[in-house]
Order: sequence, then C-alpha cells, then structure tokens
Amino acid sequence: MPVPPRPLHTGGRPTPEGSAQLDRHVLEVATALFVKQGYAATSLEQIARVAECSKASLYRRYSSKAVLFKAVVGARGRHLLEEARAVEASSKNPLLATKEIAQFFLDFMLRPETVEAYRIVIADGHRIPSVVDDMMATSVEPFVATISRLLKAAADAGDIESTDHEETTRVLMGLVLGWPLQNTLLGQNRLIDPQTRHLFFERAWQIFISGIRRTAP
Repeated sequence: MPVPPRPLHTGGRPTPEGSAQLDRHVLEVATALFVKQGYAATSLEQIARVAECSKASLYRRYSSKAVLFKAVVGARGRHLLEEARAVEASSKNPLLATKEIAQFFLDFMLRPETVEAYRIVIADGHRIPSVVDDMMATSVEPFVATISRLLKAAADAGDIESTDHEETTRVLMGLVLGWPLQNTLLGQNRLIDPQTRHLFFERAWQIFISGIRRTAP
C-alpha cells in the first residue's frame, strides 16, 4: 500500500476543511506504514515525518500509537459499515442486499490494509487497550445487526427459514470468509485473483442459501 502524498497546504492557520484533510492524511499514512512495517516497527515520530506534519500536531490528535492504531481500525470498520448500511437503505430485496453486502465483506476483508490490521489485532491486541472491545462495539456488532435485519425481512417475507437471525448471519460470515481469511493470513493468497474470489463467493452463497431457503410444502 503506497504512502499517499500530503494535501497541499497554503500556509497560515488551517481551515476546518484543511484540518479534516490532514486528519484523513494522517490515517492514510499510518495505515500504509502499519501495513508495510507492522505495529511494533512503526512509531508516531515516523508517521509524523512521512505525513509531513509536526509531532505536536500529531500528538494533539493521537496521544499514543495505540490510540492512532485504534483510529485506523475504526476507520476501516466505519467504511465497511457505511457500505453495508447504504446497500440496506437502497435495496428492496433483502436477500439480494445480503448477498451484495456479503460479497463486499469478502473483498474488503482480503484487502492488504484490512488483513494487516486484523493480523495486528490478533498478535498485539492484548497490548492495545480496548482495541478489540471498541472494534466489536463500533464495527462488528453493528455490521452483524445490519445483515440480521435483512435476514429477518427475508424470513418475514417467507423467503427463508431463519429464527435466530444473528446466528444465521454468523454462519454466512463463516462460510464466506473463514477459509479465505485463513489462507490469506498464511500467505497462500489463493483468492487474490478477483475472478477466483468471485467464483468462491458464489459457491459459498449457494451453499448458504440452499440451507435456509424456504421450500414449498
């Protein structure tokens, strides 16, 4: 993941828009460095230098590397959740919406920056205060709730058999992501090709839907 250049700054007191741009830039730089080097080898001083902002400016935003890493994880989670909620809001077919979100979920989770953030959470999460709890509360649980609402709507419409929609959601997530994420974390990258990944997803979706689709009496 390449390190992005800093947005142009004309000097003087930063505007609210300029400050927001710098916030996004710092997160992009931090994400790129965490992906490239890992958590332990990345420092706030290096992030400030690469982001071309002062250490004082960076420390005003993030008091520690752990706080900054949690912000990186939070930004990834918000992106996933915003996409899922946008699909939910725009779709009139809950099963098609569930499928679209599930495919985005697979693609999103196998992106290098997401994989590396996940790897850091697994390896160093116990050293980063509340990172797992924050991730669950702000990203994972709301994402599960979004798919659960869609599955409830499909069940209420008589399209599927599902009573514990959260459990059904977790079965779907396991089918779609379980082996692909394990394979990627082990460096095998069998699904790096988009077409291969799409074919895997279609097979996983068919297995899932065949188990819950309501059949005529």
